[in-house]
Amino acid sequence: MPVVIASEGAFQWLALLPFLQRDNAEYLPFAHSMLAVLIILTLAWLARMGLESGTKDRESLIPDADLRPKNFFEMYTEAILNMCRGVLGKDAEAYFPLIAGIFLYIFVSNMLGVFPGLLPPTDQLNTNIPMAIVIFVTYNVVGIIKNGPVEYFKHFMGPIIWLAPLMFVIEIISHLSRPLSLSIRLYGNIMGDHKVLDIFMNVLPTELSAVLGFGIPVIFLGLGIFVSFIQALVFSLLSVSYIGLAVAHDDH
Repeated sequence: MPVVIASEGAFQWLALLPFLQRDNAEYLPFAHSMLAVLIILTLAWLARMGLESGTKDRESLIPDADLRPKNFFEMYTEAILNMCRGVLGKDAEAYFPLIAGIFLYIFVSNMLGVFPGLLPPTDQLNTNIPMAIVIFVTYNVVGIIKNGPVEYFKHFMGPIIWLAPLMFVIEIISHLSRPLSLSIRLYGNIMGDHKVLDIFMNVLPTELSAVLGFGIPVIFLGLGIFVSFIQALVFSLLSVSYIGLAVAHDDH
């Protein structure tokens, strides 16, 4: 039977593109990243169209009786903004675009691995590390700007002066490990989830009866969707927490 979930050496839809065949096959992960960006830009365009159509009259402020795409965009915006407000308070709106964009990109990228013939870009460290570096640079820069370089790095030394050299080294190592932790956690979970889907969607149907072979994988397909959401949420929530810790140094 043909492979259902794309894995190494399996059929991939993007491999049908002329410029991604043969010698250029190594660019397939990058092509999947661009596909995720294209999907997000399409969603953003649809959201923008819905927003513009909803500003023509006051009746548009009343929620629709039925469930429409506009409702999903509104719920997504409200959920991410509330998450940011819970950690950052009055500064939430300033960092909302970054967190909302990262969550959406990671979720869409993760979900690509659920569809036949597609790969999740987030099972590649060269996708995850740049996102983690963006968060690392952002929270350090805003922490320095908000508190000043002296106060910001003074926080690394802790409250006890004779432990300051040790605490400073520990804090530096801790901060440097954050982008690695964000990247490897996302990579490991998505790669593992994709491998599990590959086994249960490809191997199991050939080993068991039709009922079990194509019934049990549905459970793991649902689990894959759940993992895709949870990993996007964890990455975003940790990013918000790091920013919150950086901008709140002046409160201690």
